[in-house]
Amino acid sequence: MQNINNIEIPMTKELEDFFTYKYQGQASKLVDEFLLYLNTKKEAYEINKALQEVQQGKTNDIGKLFDTL
Repeated sequence: MQNINNIEIPMTKELEDFFTYKYQGQASKLVDEFLLYLNTKKEAYEINKALQEVQQGKTNDIGKLFDTL
């Protein structure tokens, strides 16, 4: 597992000012909200991928699973 010590994000002055104002003295809150964003984006990607597979007929009918059980 790789240890990440620094993350660099290029920002405009306005964006930097926004983050400074919103998260002043609360760096852990910024990290928590960023990780939540990443997790949500990953989940959205997985849901979209599943929907595409269903539309393309790449999935098995769930009825077969129920019949087997």
